[in-house]
Amino acid sequence: MASKLTHLTAVEEDPSVDNSSMIDMVFQLLLFFMVSSRLLLNTIDPAIEIPVASNAKPPEEHAGRIVIHVYSDGGFGGKNRSEEPLDTLTQISSYVEEKKAVMEKGVTPKILLRGDKESLVKYSKQVVQAAGDAGVNTIIFSAYPTAKGKR
Repeated sequence: MASKLTHLTAVEEDPSVDNSSMIDMVFQLLLFFMVSSRLLLNTIDPAIEIPVASNAKPPEEHAGRIVIHVYSDGGFGGKNRSEEPLDTLTQISSYVEEKKAVMEKGVTPKILLRGDKESLVKYSKQVVQAAGDAGVNTIIFSAYPTAKGKR
């Protein structure tokens, strides 16, 4: 029995793991998540001062939002006044229809109405009317629950 143990030799190789397949897997997962996820971008105009409302709460669903800005002087805009000016109610309706046409199936279009706190209600009412003419009847009014800096 002792003679058998003297003839055994130890393996001199260092055990190692091939990392190339792991790197491949990480890149494939990264690519999968980049392709399968949706990027939700709602651009907002910093020139708009959002009003404060005590009953305001953030909406749950973000998909399907069409942002329209209402300025204090009665002007309207998409992303902002300089990039996407909306001068008439017909332009607002066609803007909403255009945004609605590129949405995914099954997503309910909603108007995110970002009105300046100094704007008159009649301007927001005009946007609601134009959105209704375009076939969108869900409106989200932007408001802060508390004044900024007083949380």
